[in-house]
Amino acid sequence: MSSRSTGSLNWGILSTAEINDELLPGFRDSPAADLRAVASRDLSRARAYADEHGIPDAYGSYEELLADGSIDCVYIPVPNSLHGKWTRAALEAGKHVLCEKPMTPTRKEAEELFELAEERGLSLMEAFMYRQHPAIRKLREIVTDGRLGDIQVVRSWFHYKAVDPATDIRYRTDLAGGSLRDVGCYCLNFSTYIYGRAPDQVCGFAGLADSGVDEYFAATLSFGSGSLAVFDCGMNSPLSMGARIMGSLGNATVAMPWYPHLGDDRVELEVDGKTELVQVTGGNSYRLEIENFCAAVSGEEEPEVTREETLRNLGAMERLAESARVGSAGDKE
Repeated sequence: MSSRSTGSLNWGILSTAEINDELLPGFRDSPAADLRAVASRDLSRARAYADEHGIPDAYGSYEELLADGSIDCVYIPVPNSLHGKWTRAALEAGKHVLCEKPMTPTRKEAEELFELAEERGLSLMEAFMYRQHPAIRKLREIVTDGRLGDIQVVRSWFHYKAVDPATDIRYRTDLAGGSLRDVGCYCLNFSTYIYGRAPDQVCGFAGLADSGVDEYFAATLSFGSGSLAVFDCGMNSPLSMGARIMGSLGNATVAMPWYPHLGDDRVELEVDGKTELVQVTGGNSYRLEIENFCAAVSGEEEPEVTREETLRNLGAMERLAESARVGSAGDKE
C-alpha cells in the first residue's frame, strides 16, 4: 500500500462508464478516499474525462492504471461479462477491488475471485450502494426486533425504460445483460438480506427482448414455513421502484429503496392499524459505500456486502434464470 500524508486511500476507476457519475460526488465528499486516476481504452477520452472531473491522472488502458503502484483500490464498472476478467487483473496487480453488481455472471467465477483476494490479503466487495443507507438498515432492524411479527411476504420491484435498446449494452447477451442482472439483482439482494439466508426454492419467469436478453423478469422465492419473497423488474417501462415487507403484525414500506439518498428515505410502518413515518437520514449512499469499503481495507469495519452474501445471491440468480429457461420451479438449495 502506498504512503500518503492524508491518511486516505488512493483510488482508480477502470472505464469512463456513465454509472461513474453517481459515484463521483461520493469520492469528492469522502475524506477516506482520494480518486487519483481513471482509465479508458482511448487515452484522449480518459484525459478529457479526467480534466472534466478533476481527476489527476488518466491512462489509455486498464493495464496501465493497474500498473500504477500509487493506486490502492479500484472501482470496476465495466460490462457484466468483463467483471471477472478485470477484477482478477486488479487483484493480481495488488489492488483492493470494489466491483459493480453483479460481481460476475456465475457463482463459480466469483468464488474463484474471493479465493484469490484472500490469498493476496486484499479486500473484494460487490457494490450494492443502497445497502449502506440507514433507511435500509432500519428496515432490517424493524424486522429483527419482531415489530412486524412473522414475515410472510417481502415484495419489491425495480423498472426503468432504456433510452435506446439497440445500442444499450444491457440488451446484449454477449455482455451478460438483461433485467435480472441489471436491476432484479437489487430485489434479490434485498429479499435475502431481510430473511438472512438463501431461498429454499425459486421460480422465475422472463419476457425476452429480440436480442435474447430478459427484458423483464418476475420471481417468487420460498424461504420455508410459508415465508415468500416476490419481485419483478424490467428495462422497458417508466421508472418505478419500491419495497414492502408484510408480516403477521404489520407492514413496513420504503418508497425509494434503491436510491433512498435521492428522495424519500422514510420507512412507513403500519402496526395495529396505526401508521408511523420513521425518518432516517444518512447522506449519499455512494459515499457511505466508499467509506465502508475503505474501512474494510484498513480492518476497521466488516464489508457491508459480504462474500457469503454475494455467493448465495449469484447462486440464486443462476437458479432463477434456469427456472425461467426450462419453465419450472428451481431445485431446492
